Amino acid sequence: MDFTSKYTDNNDEKILLRRIDDLIRRSEKTFTVLYSRFLTPAEQALIAGVSEFAGSVSFDGGYEDAERRMCRVCTDEYQSDEGAPYELWDAGLTAAGGEISHRDVLGSLMGLGIKREMIGDILVRQGGAMFFCDSSVSSYLEFNLEKIGRYRITLRRAELSDIPEPKLQKAKININSPRLDSICAECFGMSRTKAAEAIRKGLVSIDWQICDNVSRELKGGEKLSLRGKGKVRYIGITGTSKKGRSFAEIEKYI
Repeated sequence: MDFTSKYTDNNDEKILLRRIDDLIRRSEKTFTVLYSRFLTPAEQALIAGVSEFAGSVSFDGGYEDAERRMCRVCTDEYQSDEGAPYELWDAGLTAAGGEISHRDVLGSLMGLGIKREMIGDILVRQGGAMFFCDSSVSSYLEFNLEKIGRYRITLRRAELSDIPEPKLQKAKININSPRLDSICAECFGMSRTKAAEAIRKGLVSIDWQICDNVSRELKGGEKLSLRGKGKVRYIGITGTSKKGRSFAEIEKYI
């Protein structure tokens, strides 16, 4: 029986698992480390949960907080590894005062015929943006990406050390319990009912893995993201009120 049936009924997900299985077999035969295309957090979670892949896969997106990452397949510690096949680009706007969005960057890249799986994280900055792409399309981008949105750009290769440290703002929240729905409600400014609805829809991720369990309890140190609402780091409970509610500390990504 196809081993993928143990993990999913979705045909696209089965194809993904077979591709990773093929990379593992090729890695063993060629004695090299191999990489997939960029994967979503949900795809990474699926792959990480396959027992047949244990010890052979890890993920690399270029920096610690990367959401979209490549699957690194290594079946022997002595295998040759040329490094993940991605490059980091910096697109600076030539017009002073211009601003672009994540959507502008993604739209311009896909407008050139580049598939989403070839593009990693997009980091918008003042006056431009940085983005990862698969090395196989780098030369094409270098000669064809001239505008993002309505702005002309100057494109250059960047180093991983150029990625700015995330800006974090500490805040305190008051929660009934360390349940995911309670914490999300306070972190993202919504009712507990709305938070639970978003969780059940698969819009909430814990450490980049989708979690649809509203009652999951957090221990502290987790990174939470709610699609369209942003990202926070849940530090943990710091005290308890006389009425039994808990005080907790978070860090908001700004």
